[in-house]
Amino acid sequence: MTATQEALISPTLGEPGGDNSATALFQEDWATYRKIVDGNYLFHREAYDALHRFLAAEAPHPFRFVDLACGDASASAVALRDTAVAHYRGVDTSAPALDLARLNIGELPCPGSLEQGDFATRLGGGELGADVIWIGLSLHHFRTAQKLELMHAARQALGAGGSFLIYENASPGNETRSAWMKRWDEQRPSWRTLTDAEWESIGAHVHACDFPETDATWHALGTAAGFGKVLRLYICPTDLFRLYCFRT
Repeated sequence: MTATQEALISPTLGEPGGDNSATALFQEDWATYRKIVDGNYLFHREAYDALHRFLAAEAPHPFRFVDLACGDASASAVALRDTAVAHYRGVDTSAPALDLARLNIGELPCPGSLEQGDFATRLGGGELGADVIWIGLSLHHFRTAQKLELMHAARQALGAGGSFLIYENASPGNETRSAWMKRWDEQRPSWRTLTDAEWESIGAHVHACDFPETDATWHALGTAAGFGKVLRLYICPTDLFRLYCFRT
């Protein structure tokens, strides 16, 4: 699940037995999230195209894929087409999102499983058994030291030849968090299909909860977590987000 998606969907919606008002809220907020995806404002299409190219050309044959904060898994399911995926495992806090994911992964040519829960807890448990671990626009909610802990856990969960791929907030050079936020705010004119209220809600979350790292810091975190190689696979046109691959 992306950071924007997490901002829009309350974690309480993932609890069993949610009432009708919770379901209605999910449906309303999901519609806003779909506006973001359909508008490609976070460059989902390009990022998942880059993920697909990596999986098709560089992943082990076959490979076990873990999708952390998977949301409805729709983009991941597309990225996994025509690859050597042998098993899919998705983790997310939202039960309604997982209901949608169940339909999407049903189209994959491999067994799959879905788990409701916090991805950080699952990652720290060391029981993922993965060749490829993927997370998109969720890791940046953590501070630098916490990111390192999670990346180290990912390294421990991967075998030889494994890869940890992330699409996350990133800054060029020595850009500060406030400078990154200023560039984020400047994106408003291009997000044409969102109402002012929707944009303000998303922006409030980003300013409060997003913690970008510089390109150099992402590389340093990968090395410190025990990965042998750090690759930058994609930089989005606004240079607000980058896709990295950390290889064992």
